[in-house]
Amino acid sequence: TSSTMGFQVSWTQVVILVAACGHASGHGAMSFPTPRNAIDASLPPFQAWGYPCDSTHQGVNCTMTFCSAGRNCQGACPKSAHNGQVDALTASNGQSCYWFSNGCTVGCDQCDGTNNHVGHGFQQFLYKNMTPGDLDKANITINPWNPAPGEMTLDPATTAKLNITRNCPNPSASVKPTICDPRLRTMNTQAECGSPEDIYYYSPWRAPGAAPVIDSCGVAGGRFRGQGVGGAGAAYMNTSLSQEGDLGSELPAMPSQAYWKVGSQVEVGWTVSAHHGGGYAYRLAPASAPLTEETFRKTPLDFVGDSILRWGGDNSTQIAFDSIGRGWQTNVGTVPAGSTWRKMPIPTVLWQREGPSFEPVCQESEECIRHVSQYQGYSWTPGICRCSGFSGNNGPLLPNIEMVDVVQIPATLEPGAYVLQWRWDCEETDQIWASCADVTITA
Repeated sequence: TSSTMGFQVSWTQVVILVAACGHASGHGAMSFPTPRNAIDASLPPFQAWGYPCDSTHQGVNCTMTFCSAGRNCQGACPKSAHNGQVDALTASNGQSCYWFSNGCTVGCDQCDGTNNHVGHGFQQFLYKNMTPGDLDKANITINPWNPAPGEMTLDPATTAKLNITRNCPNPSASVKPTICDPRLRTMNTQAECGSPEDIYYYSPWRAPGAAPVIDSCGVAGGRFRGQGVGGAGAAYMNTSLSQEGDLGSELPAMPSQAYWKVGSQVEVGWTVSAHHGGGYAYRLAPASAPLTEETFRKTPLDFVGDSILRWGGDNSTQIAFDSIGRGWQTNVGTVPAGSTWRKMPIPTVLWQREGPSFEPVCQESEECIRHVSQYQGYSWTPGICRCSGFSGNNGPLLPNIEMVDVVQIPATLEPGAYVLQWRWDCEETDQIWASCADVTITA
């Protein structure tokens, strides 16, 4: 319809501005168990949404969007429908990928709700002094994820405004970045740790679990109540059930979304919309306790075995890989001490802004590699890449992909009602995503 087309044109204009400013935000959410943050999923706009478009899903009801203005956001956090159709998506996660904390850096005791690229975001990288446009004109395809050292470097013409610092006036001298290993890093991975070129040095992922949050279960729109709509996805579509600025820890409890035995090993999963690297962990808190970082830190969950990428909820599609063997898992320098975190296993496609990353887990197509080499905008064909990039509006990745892990439920837990927290500490942005789900631990 003309109104739908008008919305898409408006978004294209917005995203071009975002790309120029380097201020796009990462968005993701726990996909199973279903989190409390999916509170809006029962409302008509979300119930009516589905992908791919068909006779019953058209216009805004099958369009993957980016909730930049707080309207028409029902297609902003899609996830796999798990209905036997690999590319089928639903809006059954509501706006769960818009619950986060904005403006959070290592060494500060609070977030500011605003600055998601502190001291950086305007930089550009070149490949052998060539832009993606130059590569396109010369029809050159490169390794855009893991080039040889020295091939992909910061453009000195774009670095004058870099000011790599923490987002508070009096940062802690004792809380410092702990992630330096290039294997654990997800963006600009070839920069010397702590050097002027290490533009993500104070981002949350560089000291997993140490950066502050506004709320342990995320905030609707990522900002403090009263701050209003922010830039590049710091927004939320107000509904009868939730409002921008609501705290995830105050969301009403849901019926239990999983029943797990004490001492068992269980699957959990999450999906990504906009992508900004980093890594994640899962933790438990008694449902009767305050849902604070202090409470969640008491029961971090260990990962067990391989990591998995799974498409469409179908086990036959999945790729398992050894995160420990790849150097993508750590329990050193994490908070709480000794807790285990895993690196986000999907590499970026925006190398011109974010630099070298790492090889994809899957074998990407020649078409994907060529596009990533030669194109750095926000108007991709969804699904052109299988396990690289972002899946927000016009991204190359379909959000039918889930990052699946097995976690160990401690044998010492008392049976009862609990809340599972998923926390994603970003690297390319100074942001932390969180989802919280109701689960029952049985004897």
